Amino acid sequence: MSSRKTMALGFVILSLIGLIIYSQIIPEKKTVYKENFENCNSEGDFLRCKDGSLYLNTRNSAQTGEGVWSKNVNLSPGKITWNWDGQDLDKFSLWLKVTFSDHKSIYYVAAGSLNPQSEGEYYRDQENRRRFSPSVIISGIPMNAVERDLVEDYEKYCGPAGDIKIEKLSIGFRDNSTQHQNILSISDLKIYEK
Repeated sequence: MSSRKTMALGFVILSLIGLIIYSQIIPEKKTVYKENFENCNSEGDFLRCKDGSLYLNTRNSAQTGEGVWSKNVNLSPGKITWNWDGQDLDKFSLWLKVTFSDHKSIYYVAAGSLNPQSEGEYYRDQENRRRFSPSVIISGIPMNAVERDLVEDYEKYCGPAGDIKIEKLSIGFRDNSTQHQNILSISDLKIYEK
């Protein structure tokens, strides 16, 4: 009987040692940016900030509305996470856009959402020539917690990442339905060190 207790105690001790070693080997993700949506500087009458969330609520199903929130940043790309949700969905648009220092951008579009109506960005190069940089649109992102690797996505859709920086984060909401209320929200937007 005592050998079973000794074996169980030994197993528990070895498990604890394993957990300690694992926590030392696998570093914790370091957050370099966190958006609490305390300030609702946005375009659109129906966007609100409350309890760490940015949301669109057209108040009743007879109204439609839209809005865009954006923030200029200067961050190295890493992993990005957020949580988005929606209720009573029909003819809606919900997307998160990441704009990089080389004028390229990636849209992450919620599953069931209409795609954004942006084809890209015009800008002036170093020699003052007008250039166009098309946007990448990744559709069908599930409506729940999301984690994406920005460097991996950039290299897959835009080319070698090099020394790019994230210059702007934007979130777009649109409710085109007069039959549904289309309550949309996003929260827990974070960027982690690569």
